[in-house]
Amino acid sequence: MNCKKPLKSTITAHSLPDVKGSTSIKILAGCALFVLFGMIAFSASLFFSERVSKDALDSAHAAVSEYLNQHPHEEPPHYLAVVDYTSPSFRKRMVIIDMATGSESWYHIAHAKKTGTTHARIFSNIKGSNMSSLGLFKTGIAYLGDHGLAIRLHGLDSLKNSNAFTRDIVLHSAAYVSVPIIIENFFTLNGPRLGRSNGCFVVNPSKIQEVVEKLSRGGFIYAYGEEGLGTGD
Repeated sequence: MNCKKPLKSTITAHSLPDVKGSTSIKILAGCALFVLFGMIAFSASLFFSERVSKDALDSAHAAVSEYLNQHPHEEPPHYLAVVDYTSPSFRKRMVIIDMATGSESWYHIAHAKKTGTTHARIFSNIKGSNMSSLGLFKTGIAYLGDHGLAIRLHGLDSLKNSNAFTRDIVLHSAAYVSVPIIIENFFTLNGPRLGRSNGCFVVNPSKIQEVVEKLSRGGFIYAYGEEGLGTGD
């Protein structure tokens, strides 16, 4: 009988697929993606989170009440904006409250370059200080200036912001108030923060129209903060 000899197997241990290795790689890749998406979700929750403290709100309402008691012939404001400088700049830390309905609108807002980086720490009423001021402001006329649409502001606190008008402290908009700037500063190790002004209140350009429409009609802005808040940044 002419039988053929069986062929020897050419399969070796080296030619078998590394099932364990490929599985480990897949698991590591899955974990990395999970961590990455988790970081993105966490960052987004911070960047879009809204925070104005109860202390800031209480102080704002008390300041408005005191001002109206001293000026009984003036009408109560239609809108009150409260800026909480104890929150970092990557959060939406300005709320505009409709005093008739109680409805709220939230915004990112920048502080001045010499007031702090991510957090606002130092404040001033001095011209040329390049710092933000605290206290109650009354809105003046809306106008078109170097930064486009803006609102004049009158400081109502003799100790904290009485020089606001002569310092040209206004509310205007700028492109450095945006989420992309927060992310850019984060990845360049400048902290997750907005850009900074020379002392003005600054919002995103896409929001300036609605902010002006609300606050220019007999509005008030109250800026709340704590000197030397925290450390670092």
